[in-house]
Amino acid sequence: MNEIDKRIAEDSDEGQRLDKFMLKMLPESGLRERRRLIESGCVTVNGRSCRSGLKMFSGAEVVLFDAEDRSCAVEILSRVKVVKQGDGFGAVYKPEGLHSAAVAGSPAPSVEECLDGIFSGQDPILANRLDFLTSGMLLVAFGVERENEFRAYEDSSTVDKIYHAKVHGIPDESFIVKNRLDTEDRKRTKVLDEQASPERWTSAEVVKSYEDGTSLLDIRIAKGARHQIRAHLAHAGFPIVGDSLYGREDGADRMYLHHRKIILPGFEAVCETGW
Repeated sequence: MNEIDKRIAEDSDEGQRLDKFMLKMLPESGLRERRRLIESGCVTVNGRSCRSGLKMFSGAEVVLFDAEDRSCAVEILSRVKVVKQGDGFGAVYKPEGLHSAAVAGSPAPSVEECLDGIFSGQDPILANRLDFLTSGMLLVAFGVERENEFRAYEDSSTVDKIYHAKVHGIPDESFIVKNRLDTEDRKRTKVLDEQASPERWTSAEVVKSYEDGTSLLDIRIAKGARHQIRAHLAHAGFPIVGDSLYGREDGADRMYLHHRKIILPGFEAVCETGW
C-alpha cells in the first residue's frame, strides 16, 4: 500500500485518542471516516494496526496509507456468506485462507473490506476476528453502540463462542485450559504458568474419536485472544490437525478449526462444520 502521510506524536498528544489525533492528517474529515480508515487497516501505529480508541503516547509513529489501494474483490464476496442478520448484529461465514480484518500496510484482501457491500447502509463493524487459517463465523455489529455492547458482553462472560477442532490425540475427559497468554509476539502466542481471568479460559469436550488417533472437540471460549485456542490446545497436549505453528507438519489439507456457533443476549447464529 502507498504511504500518504506520517506523523510523530508529541508530548502534547499524550492520552489523545487515535481517531482524534488523525485530524492532523485529515483536517477536513469526519469522525466516522477516520474510524473507518483505522478499522480497515489503512493506519498503523509503530507498524501495527490498532483500534480507534488507542491512546497516543509521545514518539508514536502514525502512518496513513492510501485507502484506494484496498478494494473488495468480487471473488471475495462470492466466498463470504451471510449466516444471519438481526436488528443490531449480523454474522457472516469466512472460509479458511482469507483474512478477517484488513492487514495494515498490506493490500491482502479481507472480509472487513466487504462489509459495506454486504450490509449496505447499516454501518457494519467487524466485532470479532478469526485467524487466516480458521473458518467459521464473524460477528458484525451495526454501529458503534452495538459494538460497545458486544465488548461489554465479552467482558462479563455473557458471550459463548463455540468451535469445532480436530486434534491429535484423544482426551480421556473434558478439560479446561486456564493459562494466561502472552500475545506480544504477533506471530506466536506464548502460554504462561499463570491463571487467566475466566473469560480467557478454553473449555474442551470430546465429541468423537477416530481410529487414526485424532478426535473432534467442542471448544468454548467467551472473549478470546490471538491464537488462544491453538496455543491452549497444544499446551494441553492436543494440537490441532493442520496447525504447523503450534503442532507439527502432518500433511493435512487445512487447519481443522471452525467457529460454528456464537451466542450473546438477543442473538444466536450457527454455521455448522463442513468437514
